[in-house]
Amino acid sequence: MTNDDLLYRYFSNNLSKTETEQLEKLLETDAEFKAQFEFENNLKRVIKHKENSILKAKLRDFETEIETRDNKQTSKSFNWRIAASIIILLGVSWFGYQTFFGVNYQDLYNANYQEYPNTEYAITRSDTVDSPERRAFVAYEAQDFENAITLFENLPVDVKKPYHIFYKAQAYLKTGEIEKSKVIFKSIISEGKPFKAESYWYLAMIALKEKDKNEALKYLKILKADYNYNKVKAEALLKRLN
Repeated sequence: MTNDDLLYRYFSNNLSKTETEQLEKLLETDAEFKAQFEFENNLKRVIKHKENSILKAKLRDFETEIETRDNKQTSKSFNWRIAASIIILLGVSWFGYQTFFGVNYQDLYNANYQEYPNTEYAITRSDTVDSPERRAFVAYEAQDFENAITLFENLPVDVKKPYHIFYKAQAYLKTGEIEKSKVIFKSIISEGKPFKAESYWYLAMIALKEKDKNEALKYLKILKADYNYNKVKAEALLKRLN
């Protein structure tokens, strides 16, 4: 049994005792398997609040279609009752959900997107230096992103660092100015500035948000092939999108 089969059976609530022990052992010893398991579990939680209403609507449609069909359907006709029963039997796991309804790009985005933390400028309460850079990062950490954008843009030339533009792109993304963030992420990549790998990841996130499968695949494949940043997550997303 492959690892994917094991995950499928887990999320379908069909693991035997032996398979459960195998899964638990893999979670303890295989970091990549554990990351994929956590990815699937997180994604399942994200869609859980939506799936009941979606399923009910779909099943109502199925019932209506069945009731209005000619009772003389042949045995070769697709049986919507059986299909609906299979989905219910699967417990509406992520695998069943995806197979039946297709990729939900917004759920993939919600499960994987996180704003990038400030890793460049340490802010402490005892710090008495009120520099332009400190004010910009204080605004960023306080999630005052519009102010952070202004402060990053107005940094004096002599204090500007290559990484400032990356955080400005992050702030644009949080304020919904997606095109501006895309332009910056692409410039970071083309100019080889710091946070190049991270920029590929966030371009993939934007592609998911925009439901652009080809763009998402392009950036995720580059991450998988050339970088270690979020590599396991990129591989898991590639499996979901392919």
